[in-house]
Amino acid sequence: MKAELYILGVLHRGDFHPYEIRRRLTQAMIECFTDVDVGTLYYAVRQLAESGMLSAVAEERVARGGMRTVYRITPLGRQRFRELLHAQFAAEGSVGETLYGPMLFLHLADLEVVAQALRARIERENARLKEIRKLRRQWAAALPTGSRHLMEHMAEQCRLDVGWLRAVLADIEAGRVRDTPDPRRLDS
Repeated sequence: MKAELYILGVLHRGDFHPYEIRRRLTQAMIECFTDVDVGTLYYAVRQLAESGMLSAVAEERVARGGMRTVYRITPLGRQRFRELLHAQFAAEGSVGETLYGPMLFLHLADLEVVAQALRARIERENARLKEIRKLRRQWAAALPTGSRHLMEHMAEQCRLDVGWLRAVLADIEAGRVRDTPDPRRLDS
């Protein structure tokens, strides 16, 4: 599913062959924050084309004599992309696992849907923080040093995530979500 999201997201920028999709994802350093194997992109592109989410629009000759197919996202693919994108913003799990990749495509989302999902996430993170604080107070005297530090780290991570989520939500609510000012710079 993640590969599908990333492929469809990249194709919102234009028509590309799988190698170019892979290059753009690598350039975005996607492997730093997701477990998507860019090597599986070729297979995923073929699957998306077979399901009608992509259409082949051109063939290009490669320097070594082969051909490569250039793909375009279809209306069905655009619909599927938005479903996947919104599902990721609402997904359970850590901020890093669920939101880092989709943040690349925030400007393509229905921002009201994302805002609602972020508000719910903030509530969940605040509840988690409250629970961690309660457990830490309850067990403070009995906790070994390692467990005490682990709980402190969990609480700090929660606070950090809540602050980050609030900042993203503030940009959405203030209408400050935009695409890159110069998409041509992404081509290099």
